[in-house]
Amino acid sequence: MGFERVSVAKMEEVPPGSSRLVTVDGREVALFNVGGRFYAIGNRCPHRSGPLVRGQIEKVSEGEEGSTTLAVRCPIHGWLFELATGRGLTRDGASTPFYPVTCEGGEICLGAAQGESVGPSKPVSIEPGGMTG
Repeated sequence: MGFERVSVAKMEEVPPGSSRLVTVDGREVALFNVGGRFYAIGNRCPHRSGPLVRGQIEKVSEGEEGSTTLAVRCPIHGWLFELATGRGLTRDGASTPFYPVTCEGGEICLGAAQGESVGPSKPVSIEPGGMTG
């Protein structure tokens, strides 16, 4: 069955306006801190495997109501992915996994996405990413 969540970094390791690549159970996850709120999505764009951790964060208007959402732009070909859900905003059906994020005791923890098992039995590593906008 696996674990429901795993600690991937300390909150101070990912200050506001930054991103980090974390690897959990062999999966690359792009971790973003936007204004003190953390988001985690699969790191690879489904188009050409661009590293989303190096992408720029943008506010994107959607629909007739003009509601806005936060998205990351792939640094290779510019595809957009909603940070809160991993949903592709550029191409229908193109998406990347998203991981629920909680912060407990100064630790950033990721939950399993779409039935995936995220377990501490595999190495967890953290690497600096790009700067978010």
